[in-house]
Amino acid sequence: MIRNLLLSSLRLLLLTSCQDNAAEERADIELPVKIEEGFGPFEARYSVMFAEHTGKDPRAAGWLPVYRPVKGIPSDWSHVVKSMIFLNIYQLVYQNFHEGKIGREMYQEMQESWEWVPDEIALSKKPIKCFVYTIRGTDKHGKAAVMIDTNNDLDFSDEEAFYPEKLYGQGKGMSLDSMRSVKKLWRVAFERVENGEVVQDTLPMLVKHAVDHEERLSFWYSIPRHGKATLNRAGKAFDILVNNDFDRATFYESELFTDAHRENGKRLSGRGVGQGEIIEVGNWLSKSKYRFAGVNMRTGAIQLKWEDPDMDSYSMQKGYRFKPFAERDFKTGNALKLSDFKGKYVFIDFWGTWCGPCVEDLPALREIYKETDKQRIQFVGIVGEDSRERLDRFLRKNQLEWPQILSDSVNKLVETYNIQSYPTTVLIGPDGRVAARDLRGNALREKLRDISIIPSP
Repeated sequence: MIRNLLLSSLRLLLLTSCQDNAAEERADIELPVKIEEGFGPFEARYSVMFAEHTGKDPRAAGWLPVYRPVKGIPSDWSHVVKSMIFLNIYQLVYQNFHEGKIGREMYQEMQESWEWVPDEIALSKKPIKCFVYTIRGTDKHGKAAVMIDTNNDLDFSDEEAFYPEKLYGQGKGMSLDSMRSVKKLWRVAFERVENGEVVQDTLPMLVKHAVDHEERLSFWYSIPRHGKATLNRAGKAFDILVNNDFDRATFYESELFTDAHRENGKRLSGRGVGQGEIIEVGNWLSKSKYRFAGVNMRTGAIQLKWEDPDMDSYSMQKGYRFKPFAERDFKTGNALKLSDFKGKYVFIDFWGTWCGPCVEDLPALREIYKETDKQRIQFVGIVGEDSRERLDRFLRKNQLEWPQILSDSVNKLVETYNIQSYPTTVLIGPDGRVAARDLRGNALREKLRDISIIPSP
């Protein structure tokens, strides 16, 4: 009898433990991110040190009051260019609104377009050092020199001028090794808000001169830092790497990478798991699946929402089902459903009439469309962050042969598909699953040739 009682107790203990583990596996979680300096396993990336806007650009009028006066610029420099590098764009906008330097209309437009609700605990109304200034110019020797306001006091008289390392080539012709090389790493002081408190901090910065690019785009900076988090599941620890494109102090807008993204020891590049997309760890015996819900702006932690690993989820990622839509063609008003094209490939272009690269792509896209086998593929445009009037004017002037859908406050297609940048393109296979992402120009043409949508030359 005692033996039976012991066995019953053991079974109850094991059952309770399994239930507790299952409940833990299904819970939404937040993972703290440890910031590590350097490019780590990622390919090096740089951003352009854009010059401040001037009054000649009417679109930039709202930004002009944001810029700060600086002093200590060398008197023997010519062709001086000032650059304000945003380390935390949310904080910058927030504090300048409360200082009265950004108008309410502009502030509200940013909240809407960024889908951003300002959090007073994560932000400071009092101005903090959430940006850093750089200057560049031609020195007395006729050489291109740069200075960084490393102590962030808006005074360059106590800073060191330097000649940045040079990068040669363009696009794929650039040397990745030369982009990763570090001869001089500068430390920049800045301030951030952590759980409602302003914290003093520093970060690394690199500057390089891409000599084969046009002058206004030839000075690049990078903030070589990446994040790392650990997800513990089923007795195993899985590393999650966090990439923010090395161009800001925050990790709010990041992509996640796991071992599944690694290819034969190559450096990580391209697209990881973006906000709203699926991250999977483990194997078919013990798989965990989460949807990346973004980064907690108060704590910097990664937010993951549990999903049933056996559920066939929707996502914009390759291999996942593309969430269907049922809308109307903007031009004709006819009903337009993704299911109308069952058995075909569908190429979807998320674009806007206001988006320069989107509009620049359209002539090449029209040529590619003409080459395609219309029995095997359908093109659809989804226009985001635009107005009916502006889109109507554009389409009257620029006839497009494929249907267009306007994402508005009712259908919220841009929000549904979590479109963060334009243009974004998706190629959906006949099975309704994403076959490829972000194909443009020749890359799109080659892909369509590979699947015999466009005949070989």
